[in-house]
Amino acid sequence: MFEIFSKEEILQTYNNLRSKKNLDRDKNLPIGVDGVSADVFEKNLNFSLNEIHRKLQISNGQIQYQFGPLLRIERTKSQGGIRALHIPRLRDQIVFRLLHNEIKKLAEIHGIQIKVTSPYSYVNRFHLHLQNRKDAVVLKTDISRFYDSVPRHKALLICKNLGMRKELFELISTWSEHLKIRDGNFSVNRNYTDFLGLPQGLSISSLLAELYVKPIDHAFSSDTGYFRYVDDILILCDNVQEASEKLDKLRKLTEGLQLKLSSNKTEIVKVSGGFEWLGLLHNTNKIIIPPEKLARTIKPIGALQKECFREICHCNTQEEKIVSVRKLIKQIDKFTNGRNNVRLKWYSLCEDTGQWKKLDSYIHGIISSCLRKAGLSRNYFGKLPSVHAKVLSYKNIKESQKPPNKGNAPIV
Repeated sequence: MFEIFSKEEILQTYNNLRSKKNLDRDKNLPIGVDGVSADVFEKNLNFSLNEIHRKLQISNGQIQYQFGPLLRIERTKSQGGIRALHIPRLRDQIVFRLLHNEIKKLAEIHGIQIKVTSPYSYVNRFHLHLQNRKDAVVLKTDISRFYDSVPRHKALLICKNLGMRKELFELISTWSEHLKIRDGNFSVNRNYTDFLGLPQGLSISSLLAELYVKPIDHAFSSDTGYFRYVDDILILCDNVQEASEKLDKLRKLTEGLQLKLSSNKTEIVKVSGGFEWLGLLHNTNKIIIPPEKLARTIKPIGALQKECFREICHCNTQEEKIVSVRKLIKQIDKFTNGRNNVRLKWYSLCEDTGQWKKLDSYIHGIISSCLRKAGLSRNYFGKLPSVHAKVLSYKNIKESQKPPNKGNAPIV
């Protein structure tokens, strides 16, 4: 037998997966069709990791590991339509991540950068680019049914062309050829054998999709006004004619990749009239968050309130109630920041139209309702979280980190 991945590498991959699930709230890794939760997996951790290690070894020229079916969960998108997410068994999540890391290394060796940064960086770069082009027009579109439309067999060939180890390529090809999907709604019997795209929700799918559409990025590499975030594409142009020409170019490129632009999301608009992109409303001099978008964003805070109510009902002492409310305040504080301050960064892009103070009132109302439920005084808890104060502080920090404007420097 020949070792492909060490036990230490498998354990590290599992630990990384587990830590990444702790985003805004403590979440466990999703449960696949085998019903094995993170808690159960942890109880048998050594056995589970040893089994993965053993089955990933090469025996008689082949890897013996076999993937289980994916669990398909459908969610209604806020803008309408259905988003299907696919959940692998926990052990498969580890193996997919190992393959993901392998493909990423190979891509970087070939000089292909495939890291998708946060929407914040795209919006920030776009508005810096826009400063000297106030009269520009924008071509805005997206790739229709992106993950479903990427031909899986062609995306996998990229791995082979990057020099993926023969045994690993055979493993991932076998998974693709015998891909099995079970519906999360077991009362519905559907056949997914004709599904030829990339199952959304897998780390390896997002990576393969990024690699597959790289030719589009390459074709626009000299265009500083080109921005693509996953399937959302925006191109800043000088006039409508230029935008129309670039749209034709973009259509030909996507059709060459067996993809299609979404006709109802394709438009050419003046920047000065304002437009929506990546969940924000943009115009030449400001960005705002649409109220309905903000309402959806903070919806999880209501779930935290209900959770705190349940805990208070089971408390026997005042001290226990204080602990429950403090836990709520900490969770809300963590939520409003987001992982690595991603939500705070997002808020800081936007002009203050009074939304942050309204958000503070909502948050303080949630906390106050829990205090009333517990029969506690607010004096126990000091200052409550304030999004408005955080955004101002974050903006001041970012402003202080900017390099000095040499053009305005005094002449000595």
